[in-house]
Amino acid sequence: MSSKQPSKILIVDDSDVVRRILAKALELDGYELHTAADGEEGRQKVHELKPDLVLLDVEMPVLDGFTVLQEVRANFKVDEVAVIMVTSQSDGKGITRAFELGAFDYIPKPATDSEIKARVRNAIRALQLLREQKSLRQQAEAANQSKSAFLANMSHEIRTPMTAILGYTEILELEAKSLQLPELITDSLDTIKRNGGHLMELINDILDLSKIEAGKLDVESIRCSPQTIVEEVLELVQVRAEAKGLKLEASYQFPLPAEIHSDPTRIRQILINLIGNAIKFTEVGTIRLDTSFLENPGGEPQVQFTVIDQGIGMTESQMAGLFRPFSQADSSTTRKYGGTGLGLTICKRLADVLGGDISVSSEMNRGSQFSATVKTGNLDGIELLQELQQHENEYSTNFNASTQSEEQVLSLKGRTILLAEDGPDNQKLISFILRKSGAEVSVAENGEAALQAAMRSMEIGLLYDVILMDMQMPILDGYGATRRIREQGYPGPIISLTANAMEGDREKCISVGCNEHLTKPIDRRKLVNIIANCCEAESAVS
Repeated sequence: MSSKQPSKILIVDDSDVVRRILAKALELDGYELHTAADGEEGRQKVHELKPDLVLLDVEMPVLDGFTVLQEVRANFKVDEVAVIMVTSQSDGKGITRAFELGAFDYIPKPATDSEIKARVRNAIRALQLLREQKSLRQQAEAANQSKSAFLANMSHEIRTPMTAILGYTEILELEAKSLQLPELITDSLDTIKRNGGHLMELINDILDLSKIEAGKLDVESIRCSPQTIVEEVLELVQVRAEAKGLKLEASYQFPLPAEIHSDPTRIRQILINLIGNAIKFTEVGTIRLDTSFLENPGGEPQVQFTVIDQGIGMTESQMAGLFRPFSQADSSTTRKYGGTGLGLTICKRLADVLGGDISVSSEMNRGSQFSATVKTGNLDGIELLQELQQHENEYSTNFNASTQSEEQVLSLKGRTILLAEDGPDNQKLISFILRKSGAEVSVAENGEAALQAAMRSMEIGLLYDVILMDMQMPILDGYGATRRIREQGYPGPIISLTANAMEGDREKCISVGCNEHLTKPIDRRKLVNIIANCCEAESAVS
């Protein structure tokens, strides 16, 4: 229904007189007019013509107007075919029923030409607005999909070379320490590693923001201890604070719930970011993390975490733009302190997802105070602490145990591994890491070669202990290769390697037959330990 194409109107009425009256009123307004003499003919013409607007009589033999309206609404959306009921009923019940069934408007009998013209014109204009809105929404969705595709591609293009950069840097660092090489070399390697880490933080921030905006960020709701979260966060940022000579403190306002139902990972992400900013913008003094309980009468209770620093502070105008993406207090802040301005935006969105918010107060040259709140969830049966707990809870024990286990690299001695990877640098790096851990490694440069190697191993009865499958490869990608390997009945473990880190990438890999999933850049310890665990699990089954 563009300006170049006239709107198509179907008049359905069993009275020839009424059809002529309606047609005569509209014939000079540039519409394409069609008529039907009863409900059955009208129903058929709606499907044949797909008119923009139907003027539909209520009282007709065989099929009345309400029955035709119900069929129109069952087959066409409101923005596809609008319906105006033409009725002589004046008690209001018929009109009410028409609106309930999906009519846009009604025309009473008898009606003047001006009233017919006005109601039809309003309906056509409303249709145009609905279609424009739908078009804009589709364009926005397409733009969002394009953005997600771009971010996924950018993630892949950055993560792939970063695997080689960070991986070889770690290997050289280990060699440099064992050979006691000059300090210049070790410092240079540390600089490469540190800056590579900053680059990965940037891409992770961008991906997190994209997931939040798309509503695809995974958020848990599990039992967790606010005290434990605070202790873990302070332990993680202690080194950064000590490097600047800053003191970190924790304070608690009691009573405080012993546990809440929330996402401890996301809470830690918020607090690490807020404290990291405090450390960045504070030269001397103390940074304090205060934890308190907000009962909120009439609403759901919350826990509030407040980070208080003695840093450079901000003006009111600077605070106004804090939570916008890629924005900082001013341009000189970026030049002096670095950063993308994404951190606070992500914190704000995360707090919102967790049922809370972030607020800020600040004074120039005196410091800033950021308060993040999160909902506690149901507190029935949860103890309200009057003092700090002295024992570690189960969550803390698991957290520390998992951290320690990741520091221990398991052995792959005697394990046979097929590495399907097309990048020469990553072929060398991953092969080196695996052989250093005791594994025998065969390399396939594309998915087709990996498929053939897997089939040969199955034919001779010597399966690989693990196939490491890069998912982006020429000739046949990892998804296709894994799917075809599984279709041929190959039973051994397959671990996907991908530089993509968007929502759904893991699920996509698992759905084609992978047992585990790893993202690039490859963490040496995690790679070796996951392979070892897969091998042990397979041995236990067989």
